[in-house]
Amino acid sequence: MKKLFTLLALILAFACSERKSEEIYQGKLEDFISGSFIIEKDSTTSRLDFQKIIDYDGKRFFVSKEDQGYSLFNAVTGKKEFTFKIPKEGPLSLKGHAIAYQVFDGNEFIAVSSQGNVKKYINGEEVKGMSLDWTNYQEKMLIQMSDTDDNFLKIDSNRYQLFNNPFDIFNDEKSVDLDYREWVVEFDLEEGWVCASDFKAPLGEEFSNSTSASHMKSVYNGDLNEFYLMFSPSDTLYQIHNCNVLRKIGLESVTEFKYLPGLFEQNGRNRNWRGNPASAGNASLNYDSHNQLYIRMVLAKTEETQPEITGIRERTGLNKFTFLILVYDLEWKLKAELELFYDAGQSSGNIIVSKEGFFIPKPEQESEDAYEFYKIDLSRFGDK
Repeated sequence: MKKLFTLLALILAFACSERKSEEIYQGKLEDFISGSFIIEKDSTTSRLDFQKIIDYDGKRFFVSKEDQGYSLFNAVTGKKEFTFKIPKEGPLSLKGHAIAYQVFDGNEFIAVSSQGNVKKYINGEEVKGMSLDWTNYQEKMLIQMSDTDDNFLKIDSNRYQLFNNPFDIFNDEKSVDLDYREWVVEFDLEEGWVCASDFKAPLGEEFSNSTSASHMKSVYNGDLNEFYLMFSPSDTLYQIHNCNVLRKIGLESVTEFKYLPGLFEQNGRNRNWRGNPASAGNASLNYDSHNQLYIRMVLAKTEETQPEITGIRERTGLNKFTFLILVYDLEWKLKAELELFYDAGQSSGNIIVSKEGFFIPKPEQESEDAYEFYKIDLSRFGDK
């Protein structure tokens, strides 16, 4: 009998140990701050919108996207070393306004115009140009594409992947056609269009007048050559290759996220769209190659101060935001949920995950002449 009790105790101890090892860590992101990095903001820089880090000329640079251009800031010194803006006139200009543009390794810059003109620049000099067949876009009153970070992806030397954004402010019935299917497209600088996707958004018709319905976040894992995307108001993850859906994954979370349509108001011809403060939404997807982790950032809670003010511009700085940083392994199994809070008046920004580390903008920037990131260490959740 004594041996039986000993055996049962061992089994229970093993079971408890196994359950403990599978527990998902919950805590504050601030507990994982390991340092900081400061970028100098000179007098010629009016706005900073950091999106990624690239290789160029044997060095690493933070990329700040600007209107019709970009700047590169040294990832060691924090100083700006290069800037380029598409000229409005002359041989380097585009036919039409640039509606999608992104920077890649080697200081390569690709821009697509509202008329289908595409140009490839390296170090600010044009090296290739072409015109895409614009038939499918010519009837649209407003052409929009989503080009942030991995939403505009380089496939190989001449081939690129890009997202369409079919939000239509001129449609009297609905702003987003949820039967739309060509969310993902690829083009080649020699061959033109290569492929277009054929899948519907995982959203009901109640989202047809919601700006979030056409917002997508994506991540590319260069180690495994895997690309994933998800819609802002959804837990469904799509793996995409050559414009085809390879599989769909329902992402796990400890916190239950509630996704609701955005707020739409119409008064005669005047229409107003804004986010729903009661709704959660995916804010970003990233891949941590050093720790072999996927990072998903979700806006989990919005607390409105002065809710009587409804104008988008007037509301700037009035909300309090709670984000959750969800950490997944390579199989998209949840390992941690880390909370990040922004008080009213504090500003959030893009997180950047690269081989240099995980960077997140400091909520309170102390100087107008500098931009500070916190560096986050998630190695305790990594597989290395």
